[in-house]
Amino acid sequence: MNDLNKINGEKLIGGLMNAPKRIDDRIYRKSTKSTETIHKLLKHVKNKGVNWVPEPISFNSDFEVLSFIEGKVPHDMPEWIWSQNVLSQVSRHLRDWHDATEDFQFFNAQWSFNSETEYQIICHNDFAPYNCVFNQKIFTGLIDFDLCAPGSRLWDMSYTAYRFIPIMPFEVLKEDEEKSPFGIDELNNRIRFFLKEYANKKPHYEFTRKELLLMTIKRLNACSEWTKNFAKEMKNDILLKHSTMYKRHSIWIHGII
Repeated sequence: MNDLNKINGEKLIGGLMNAPKRIDDRIYRKSTKSTETIHKLLKHVKNKGVNWVPEPISFNSDFEVLSFIEGKVPHDMPEWIWSQNVLSQVSRHLRDWHDATEDFQFFNAQWSFNSETEYQIICHNDFAPYNCVFNQKIFTGLIDFDLCAPGSRLWDMSYTAYRFIPIMPFEVLKEDEEKSPFGIDELNNRIRFFLKEYANKKPHYEFTRKELLLMTIKRLNACSEWTKNFAKEMKNDILLKHSTMYKRHSIWIHGII
């Protein structure tokens, strides 16, 4: 069977860009132009010891098949997601992902996203709570690799910081938009902690608060433009609202540098 629509699996919630289905311990997702490249990437990082990503099983022109990672993906943003322990786990796993992708050979590879920065590693580009799997508040997996692409460490770190610190306004700028549960002092403390945990005592990977914030602005502006175009293509009003939120948040970050 080569048609994802004909697969009678459990529809998984949360996907605004893809509609995965689960049958037993396998996930079926719509293929993209980058699917073959992503499967090679997943095999590469697993061979480097990253055992918390799905096993790539197969793919065709319509859908791909991946192993299922047991646990919970926190779409509702429970209070525990803001703990320092979770921030530490996330920053260190992001660093492990980056280290494992440094030597990935991607000649003739196809990507579905442009990271707009120099190639240092393969960015996940969406390392956010809604793509992380937890079991008893412990990070156990990462999913959704459609947007992976070559880029810089700081570029990839900036979106994770935006979502997990989170580097966003602590007062709603517009109704129904996301906001941070922390004031400016705690936000700055969490930025310093995130950068320290990522560097893990290696000076070469130490970045400053200003560097992170400037890259977050660049990242959100690019995200806003990409999301706007994708939303129009998919006729998705929810994604269109996200696009305008990213733009407003990037302007807000200018004010706290």
